Amino acid sequence: MDWASYKLLALCGLTNLEELYLGGNQLSDIPADISRLKVLRIFWLNINAFTTFPVALCGLTNLEELYLDENQLSDIPVDISRLKVLRIFNLSRNAFTTFPTALCGLTNLEKLNLDINQLSDIPVDIIRLTKLESLHLVGKNITHLPPQMKNMESLRQLDVYGNPLVQPPKNTAKRGLDAIKRYFEALTDTKAMQSSRIQVNLLGETEAGKTSISRTLQLGQPTFTEAADRTRVVEQGTWKTDQDINFNINDFGGHDVYKIGHPIFISKCGLVFITFDLSTYNTENEAHYKLHIGHWIDKVQAQMPGIKMAVVGTHLDQDKASSAKCSIIKSKLKDHRQRKEEWYESQIKSIEKKILNTDRTQTSILQAYEDKKSKLKSLQRQVIDIHDDIFGVSSVTMEGIEELQHFLVTVARERAVILPEMWVDAATMVCTKKYEGSENTLGWDMLQNLILQSAPTLWKERNYSNEDLDLATCDILSFLADRGDIIWFDSSPTLKRVVFHRQEVLANVLKAVLNHESDAVLSKLQQSMSISEPKAKKIHDDIFSRGIISREALDCLCEPFRLSTTEADVMVELMQKLELCYQVQEDESLSSNTSFHFPWLLTEERQPELDTKWPSKVPPDTTQLTLQILFPYKCPDGLYEKFSVRQHKHLGLMKTIRMDWKDGVYAELKGCKLQLTRGTHQSNPDVVIQVQDWFISIAVRGSNLSDMWGVFRQGHDDLMNIIKEDWPGLSYDKYLVCPHCVSEDCEHPTLFPGEILDLTLGTASKPRQGRCVNTGVSIPADLVYPPHLVMSWQEVLNKEKTSLCEKITEPCLLDMLNEFLQEGIITLREAEMVRAEPPQHHDQTSATRVVCPEKTAVFLDILTRKPVRAHNTLCLCLQEQGHTDLLRLIQ
Repeated sequence: MDWASYKLLALCGLTNLEELYLGGNQLSDIPADISRLKVLRIFWLNINAFTTFPVALCGLTNLEELYLDENQLSDIPVDISRLKVLRIFNLSRNAFTTFPTALCGLTNLEKLNLDINQLSDIPVDIIRLTKLESLHLVGKNITHLPPQMKNMESLRQLDVYGNPLVQPPKNTAKRGLDAIKRYFEALTDTKAMQSSRIQVNLLGETEAGKTSISRTLQLGQPTFTEAADRTRVVEQGTWKTDQDINFNINDFGGHDVYKIGHPIFISKCGLVFITFDLSTYNTENEAHYKLHIGHWIDKVQAQMPGIKMAVVGTHLDQDKASSAKCSIIKSKLKDHRQRKEEWYESQIKSIEKKILNTDRTQTSILQAYEDKKSKLKSLQRQVIDIHDDIFGVSSVTMEGIEELQHFLVTVARERAVILPEMWVDAATMVCTKKYEGSENTLGWDMLQNLILQSAPTLWKERNYSNEDLDLATCDILSFLADRGDIIWFDSSPTLKRVVFHRQEVLANVLKAVLNHESDAVLSKLQQSMSISEPKAKKIHDDIFSRGIISREALDCLCEPFRLSTTEADVMVELMQKLELCYQVQEDESLSSNTSFHFPWLLTEERQPELDTKWPSKVPPDTTQLTLQILFPYKCPDGLYEKFSVRQHKHLGLMKTIRMDWKDGVYAELKGCKLQLTRGTHQSNPDVVIQVQDWFISIAVRGSNLSDMWGVFRQGHDDLMNIIKEDWPGLSYDKYLVCPHCVSEDCEHPTLFPGEILDLTLGTASKPRQGRCVNTGVSIPADLVYPPHLVMSWQEVLNKEKTSLCEKITEPCLLDMLNEFLQEGIITLREAEMVRAEPPQHHDQTSATRVVCPEKTAVFLDILTRKPVRAHNTLCLCLQEQGHTDLLRLIQ
C-alpha cells in the first residue's frame, strides 16, 4: 500500500473489517483509533519497523491471529493479556533477548512463534499457557528448558533447533517432545548430574602419528608407535582427566579402504583432529597440503558439516622449522576457506546469470535453477569450523601435549550436559560390560535389565509397561550412541535390539574383511580352512580381484574374535545394513553356497565383452539418457561403492545380468541397459594446469522411453538419497547430457540442469520441445524431462499465442478485460495498457470480426504473470464466446 496516498487513519473507519494485511510498509506506530475495528480477527503487521510494541493493538479484543514477525521488538506490555481470544501469535525474527513474560497471560494461545530471536531463557510461567499446542524457539542461545514443561499436556510441537541445549541435551531434543518429557520425568525421579564426555576422532594419512597421540593421551606418558603396529580401521580408547571429564578416543587407520569406517564410528557431536607429520611435511610441495590436510578437511566437511575440527602436527621433536611450517599452513587454511567461499559465490552468480537468460515461460528450467541456487546458498553458509591455531606435539618428548589436553578439556566443559542420575548409572553399567563381560554385543533383554538396576523405585512405578521401558531404553541408548559410548542402529528393526558396546569387535570384523594385506589373508585362509594352496588362492583371488567373499571365508577371517553363531549372523546383517556388501549366489545348484560382494575390494578392470553389450557409440534406433554428477574436489571415498551396493535391491530381486568392475556396473533390467561409472575428466582441455573433475555417471539405453525413465530416475534417486544421508555437506553439480549430442558423439555436449529430476508434479512443467544449444537442433522434451512433468499453462499460452492473436476479435478481447477486472485478476492500469496499445493494423475478417493482434498479445503476456485463476477464467471466457477451437488449444 502507498502510504503517501492512503493514510492509516482512514482504515480505522472500516469497522466491519475482519482481516487486514499491512505487512512490508515500514510502519513504526499504530494510531489509537485502530481499536474501532471491533470485529478484526486477523492482523498482519510483519516486515515493518516497529521497535516498541504498538500498545493500541491491545484494544483489538476480538483478535485471533496477530503477525508481528520481522520487526525490531524487544518487549511486550502486560496489557497484551486483554487479547483474551488470541490463538496465533508470530513474533519470529525480532530482537527479544529474554522471553516476554507478559505472553504467559495469553491463556487461550495455541501457537506461539519466537524463532530467530536472541532468547537465552524460558520462564517457568510458560506452563500457564495451558492450551498451547505449538511452540517455536529456533535460535542459538537457549541452554535450559524448564522441567515443568513436561506438564504442558496440550503441547504437541516444540522446535528448539540450533540452540546449545544442556538441559535437555541436544540429542534428546532432536528425538522430539515426547523424549523431552520423558527426560524431565527421569530428572524428577533421580538426581541431576553434570556429564562431560565427548568423542575425539584422529584422522589423517598412514603413519601420521595418530596412534601415538591417542596412547599418549590415554596413558599420560611418552608413547611411540612402530610402523608395524599401525591402526587398521579404528582403535578405540578412553581418557579420564582429574576434573572427571571423559573422552572416547577413535584412532582411525589412514589407508583408503578403511575410510569407509569413519561414518560408522564418528559422532556428529564429536571433535575431529586432522593429523599430519610435521617432520616430513614439505611446505613447497602444494600436493602435501592437499593430501595431508586439505582433502581431509573437505571430506569431514562434506560428511559432517559443522563438526568442530583442529589440525595437529606430530613429530615436533624431529622438526626444527615447525613454527615456520605452521605459519604457512595457517595461511593455506585461510586460503582454503576463501577458495571454497569464492567457488560457491561464482557458482551462485553463474546460476543467477542463467536465470536471467532463460525464457520466463520455461518454468521447469527456471525452477531447477532456483533449487540449485538455494542448495548452493545453504552449503555456503556451512562455515568450516577449524580451530585457529595448529597444535604441534611430540609423543616422545611430550612437548605440546599439555596445550592439546587443555584445549580438549575446555571444549568438554563447554559441552557439558545435565543428565538424570539413572542415565549416568546405566551408562556406567554398559561401559563396565566392555571390560568385565564376555559378550561381544548386548541384547535387548540384558540392556533393559541394566537400566532397571539403575532406575529408582518411583521411576519403575511410573514406567511399568513394556512400551514405557522400550521408550526409556531407546532414549538412553540414543544418548550413549550420540556421544560415542556405543554403536546402535535404531533405524533397523532387527539391529535396533542389539548394541555394539565393545566397538573394537565391530572394528576387528571390518579389519578382517577389508584387510589390504593380501599375503596375510592368503596364509590365514589356507591355515584356518585346512584347504589346499590352489583352493586358497582361488578364494583369495575372488576376494581381492572380484570382491567376492563366501560365508565360509568370512567366518574364517573373523575366527580370532570368537563370535557366537548369533553374533556372526548379526555382523553379516550389519555389513549388509551398512551397504558394505550384498548377498550373491555363486552356484545356484548349491543352496548353501552363499557369498557376499564387497565393491570396496574390487580391482578388476572393465570386461572386454562389455564392448559388445555397451559399445562406445549409441547403436541406431537406441536412445541414451545420461546423468553426470560432478565433484569439484574429489569423489568421496565409499560413495560410489555404496551406490553400487544399493542397486542390488533392484537387480537382486529378478534374474538380471549384472557385471561389476572396479569403476563400473553394467546391468540389464526392464528391457533397458544400465551402466554406472566413476572416473575423472578434464574440465577444460585448453588450460595448461589441468583441473580434473571427479564424476559418477548414470546411463540408460533402450527404445521404450517410459521404461528407461523409470530405471533412470531409480538410479538418480538412490544416489541423491545416499548423498543426503551420508554426505549432507557435499559440493556437487549434476547435469542431464543432451541425448542428441550423445548419439552424435559430440565432444562437448549440451548440458541441462540435473535439478529437473528433483521437480515434482504440480510444482513444475515441461515444454513440448527442448533445444540443443550446441547444435541448434530441437529435440523432443521427453528426452530431457521426466514423464511426470507436463507443460504449464503459461508455456501453452506462449506456444499458442500466434493462433490466439489471430482469432480473438477486439470485441471479445474487451469483454474479457471487463470480466478479468470484475474478478480482480488484472488491475485498471493493466487494462488500460491493453486498450492503449496502438494497433499496427486491423485485420478485418468480416464486417463484424475485427482482430487486433498487438492488444491481444499484451493481454496474454499480462496473464502469464498471474496465478492459475487467470487461466481458468480465460477458458470460461472462450467457452462463453463459442471459441471451442481456441479452448482446445490451451486446455
